[in-house]
Amino acid sequence: MGSVLLAITYIGGWILSMRIFGYFWKNRKLAINDAEPWFPEHVARNQYIALLQAEPEATDNQLMAALLRRAMEDVVRVLSMREDKQVLANLVKQGTLGDDIWTQFTLSEKELEAEIMAVIEEANTFKEGWGQTILQTASEMVMHEKTKQLQKDLAVRKEEEARKQALREEKKASAKAN
Repeated sequence: MGSVLLAITYIGGWILSMRIFGYFWKNRKLAINDAEPWFPEHVARNQYIALLQAEPEATDNQLMAALLRRAMEDVVRVLSMREDKQVLANLVKQGTLGDDIWTQFTLSEKELEAEIMAVIEEANTFKEGWGQTILQTASEMVMHEKTKQLQKDLAVRKEEEARKQALREEKKASAKAN
């Protein structure tokens, strides 16, 4: 009788522990699905969709420009993911970050791939073969915008340095006068 009671307790303990594990595992999976998206809202895509659904129909040039802006945003996201992927992989290997963040990252990567495929399909509806070149064009435009921003930043820095130099020279002149 004692051995039967021991066996039932043993089996009951295992069943209880598995149910508790299952409960926490399920909540963990739900937490992964409820996690914040990797990127903020895709404004360019929303603008493109709004143009498609606009009551007075948008012209093809407007739609193509909006699609190109959407592709540019996708290129920026791809470049960001390339930078982040290596760092995240190393942090996950070291155990610094959990697998849930890696899972979130890979889900975002798949969503981005689907977005890029949608952009290519949309581009081909406007002009046959444009889908093959839209991402390259968008990439060139992103690089051009980055170059323009760097030039603006450089001009601002030059102005700041010129002001600092003028202040230094003014202080030297006032120190010599005293």
